[in-house]
Amino acid sequence: MVAKRKIKSSRKAKNPKIAKKVPNESAFYFNTWDGPTGIKAQSVSEFKSALKKVPVEALYFHMRDDKNDFEEWMRNALNEPVLADRLREVKGEMLEGEHLRRALYFHI
Repeated sequence: MVAKRKIKSSRKAKNPKIAKKVPNESAFYFNTWDGPTGIKAQSVSEFKSALKKVPVEALYFHMRDDKNDFEEWMRNALNEPVLADRLREVKGEMLEGEHLRRALYFHI
């Protein structure tokens, strides 16, 4: 009789892109019009976690007018074009407040 080995599954093993971390100089630093929030992200998972705690003003700051810093960072720093496209779609929805936060969170 052959013993079965349990294979531990981890989030990193299932989706290595989530685990991909960029260096500090390529990290996303959340700001508001008043300046830095002190919150940064170096990976998709850190970005998603940060979305839960940054002030809504930071979301507006990074998605103002014709700018979408979130999309740009996902596309250029993390090389995540699919996620970048999703973030562009969220901006097009013209959401505000917690609706914007939830949409960003659930589209990643």
